[in-house]
Amino acid sequence: MKLNWHCLKCQIKTHDVSKGAMLIKQILYFAKRLITGIFLFSLLSACSVQNLLLRNAGDILSKETNASDEDLELLMHASAYHLKLSESLLQEIPDHAKLAESVARGYTQYTFVFLMDEADRIESDNLQKAIQLRTRAAKILMRAKSNGLKTLNLLYPQLGAHLNNPSKSLAFKIKTEDTGLVYWTMTAWAGGISLSKDSPDVVADLPQVLRLAELAWQAEPEYDQGSLASMMGTLELAKPGGQNVNAEKYFDLAIEWRGSQISPLISKAENWAVATQNRTAFEQLLKQAIDSGNNKSDLINTVMIRRARWLLDSTDNLF
Repeated sequence: MKLNWHCLKCQIKTHDVSKGAMLIKQILYFAKRLITGIFLFSLLSACSVQNLLLRNAGDILSKETNASDEDLELLMHASAYHLKLSESLLQEIPDHAKLAESVARGYTQYTFVFLMDEADRIESDNLQKAIQLRTRAAKILMRAKSNGLKTLNLLYPQLGAHLNNPSKSLAFKIKTEDTGLVYWTMTAWAGGISLSKDSPDVVADLPQVLRLAELAWQAEPEYDQGSLASMMGTLELAKPGGQNVNAEKYFDLAIEWRGSQISPLISKAENWAVATQNRTAFEQLLKQAIDSGNNKSDLINTVMIRRARWLLDSTDNLF
């Protein structure tokens, strides 16, 4: 039988071409997959690097500094810029707990130092201006609260349920490292409520603030050299059925833990002594605060000494 080598060669050639085409097709397919994979990896790597850079920036901005500059107007403008920058960054990394804490703390401190304190000082001479300052202060405090609470809800998805109905989540706790975020969120919220007494919907949130304060207290009672204990005393006086004796215990703990800060002394005078109409204790606490703070030049003590002196000058109006 004579083979048709020509046909056989054609068949082999055709088969080889078909096989080669398929091989090329497979190579192109895998090459395409490889390129796509490399592109996606590069994209993910870029996103990862970008996120890392954002978080590193958040770490830097969230570091608290105890300013020694006594030029309050300069510090006011500098802190406003820092706050806006920090808040913008927080929108990109909303789960950054320390940055959220920094934003809540910054807005709250800005409000108390540059708005509420000023409102108290000028009220007798310019009531309208004082009202404007307090209205602005309330808005900024609620802004601080919103920033802090948004991050807390991301970190603790069950937080909202606990604040609304704690009986269903008795074991709910926060991590010690998040105490600062809870404290400043709670403090801003409480301050906003105190300035919104004509808004029943805002005042109705007080039970949630009290539960948030309890979470911070359970996590770290000595937080920030007695600041939390002092706030617990203030809230004890503000809540329905609060006891003066319980508030005094909190304030005394704050004074015990205060370190170099004079704020707890002034807080006890301004809140507990006024509430109990104990003029003697009021004057003694404020004088002690001024004497203790005279040799300290940091911003907080400088501001608090100024407030202590104003409160002493206002003694007759408070008793």
